[in-house]
Amino acid sequence: MRRKKMWPLILSILTLALVFSSIGFTVGYYRYSSQISQEKLERQKEQERLNALIKAQEDSLYNINKDNEMSVTKYGDTISNETTLVYKTLYTQCQSVIEKMEQPSLDLIGLNEKGFEEYLKQNHPNWEIESFSKKDIIVIRRENKICPNHYVISVDKGYIAIYKYDEDGIKSLVDQTEIPINLLPTVDQEKLQRGILVETMEDVNQLLEDYSS
Repeated sequence: MRRKKMWPLILSILTLALVFSSIGFTVGYYRYSSQISQEKLERQKEQERLNALIKAQEDSLYNINKDNEMSVTKYGDTISNETTLVYKTLYTQCQSVIEKMEQPSLDLIGLNEKGFEEYLKQNHPNWEIESFSKKDIIVIRRENKICPNHYVISVDKGYIAIYKYDEDGIKSLVDQTEIPINLLPTVDQEKLQRGILVETMEDVNQLLEDYSS
């Protein structure tokens, strides 16, 4: 009789044990699943960071290669024995340009544009590169002078005089005429005092003929 009374108690205990086991299993399962999901999310984020780092490195390498290609394009030509150097001087007072061509000296052979630019800065700072190629190099300077290809008709001791400039911009007397300026109109006298710039002796002779007539 007592044994029959024990069965409901045992059954209740077993039922409770089964319930608690189920609850424990369910909690453990969801906790494990949550942990797996978190680890998966962290691995995904880590992979995304790694991919971003790889892309940044690839972009950086691409930019470096692109810069190197531009440098080669810009500075790839070098000076050789076949290169012609053209020196241009712009005389700002008459706006004339005089060119002089030379072959490169031995210390210039092999220089690229950057190297030649540094050479000019150290040795000829008033010159600058206008164009650079392996065929020819053009450099230019500006001088606030009148070029040596011009004559100036002016006044010396009250008479019309002819002057010429040298390469350094220094004026020297070429000829003094016997034409007094006081016989000329005031406008012409003022022009001669300032100096009349002409290019050739033919221009000089024509102007003198006009003043003497």
